[in-house]
Amino acid sequence: MIDEYRQRYTLVNTIDPYTEPLLKRVLHSKRLGISYGGVKLNKGPTSCNKSSNDCYKLTIPYAYENLLWTVLFDSQYPEIGPDFIFNDQTFLMDPDIDILSTKVPSLVKWDPTDSDALLNVLVELLLYYKEHQIESLAQQGDRLQFEYSTLVGNTELHVDDIEVILLPLGGKPVEARFLIRISMDCCLPPCVDKLHDNETMLHITFYGPDWNRIIPKLYLSKTLEKAFGGPDSLHLPPFPPTTKYLMDYVPEVKKYIEEKINAVVECFEKRKDFLAALLMIQSCSLLEYDTKEFDYCTIMLEQLDFHVLVHFYLPPGFPKESPQITLYSVYHMTPQGAMYKEVLEDVPYSPRWSMHQMVIKCLTHIMDKAVPKFHKNSVKVNRY
Repeated sequence: MIDEYRQRYTLVNTIDPYTEPLLKRVLHSKRLGISYGGVKLNKGPTSCNKSSNDCYKLTIPYAYENLLWTVLFDSQYPEIGPDFIFNDQTFLMDPDIDILSTKVPSLVKWDPTDSDALLNVLVELLLYYKEHQIESLAQQGDRLQFEYSTLVGNTELHVDDIEVILLPLGGKPVEARFLIRISMDCCLPPCVDKLHDNETMLHITFYGPDWNRIIPKLYLSKTLEKAFGGPDSLHLPPFPPTTKYLMDYVPEVKKYIEEKINAVVECFEKRKDFLAALLMIQSCSLLEYDTKEFDYCTIMLEQLDFHVLVHFYLPPGFPKESPQITLYSVYHMTPQGAMYKEVLEDVPYSPRWSMHQMVIKCLTHIMDKAVPKFHKNSVKVNRY
């Protein structure tokens, strides 16, 4: 991250003064299309014999690919808009002024005094490039065109939520990729960091002679990734190519994610209810508990002048997953110098019990059976 910042800083500080604000606005933008990640800048050769640069190679994320576009300025005549070289030779090979006026008006009406001028041109060019890719789908048979048209026409998705690309660029396509943004409206629990967008990206790759081989991948936003417990926590529904289409599959994936979010919220509320019941019964014994995710609590219990720490850990899948209960001795140490502890097994538990019933049964088992046995074990094999 530091090296990337230094690289950008070095490049921006060697460019012509008039192009500097234009490029800075582009580099500081979080995204141009729907793909995660901003534009990256690589220094290119200058067209003039001077120290400043007027030729730049931009790496632009699109449909989980990188488009390599070269921007050429004439720093001696800043009022003239930049030229572009695209790594896809099928795009704007012979641009018509009427098309540019319609599709890329910010280039035709170039204003070098506007710091957003280059950013606006790139956004318009990317939208036009997406149109170019969508039109190219029709040349690859009925399947891909049908997939796109029904996805837009028969679902809640908007054209702005979809990017498509045929690969390799400029050659005979062997892959067609759809990148689909799925926005989620479900409410996440308060413990989840909500600084990031609550959205996911569904990446579908079609290949094969009839585009009937399909590979779906799901990319979670940082918010959802944390809520679900990691990037590999979701398993996508199957996508049989002969019986299902994107217009069916995308709503199915969205429903699946919504169900996962609802399960996360439900588990959060259940953990909170369990700790509330425990604190209500053993409030005087409380040592600490988590007030953010409500996934642990430690209390101190006493039996015949023997004190023991009881640590409750509530896993993410609680109440389907039972609490993990560990006893710690406040008197005895292991030979390694750690507090002697035992993890309890066979504690009575059922996810169908009420939280109050769960707590009562746990505490009864701990006091009647676990603590006496733990006391004997700690004295027998450990030292004060």
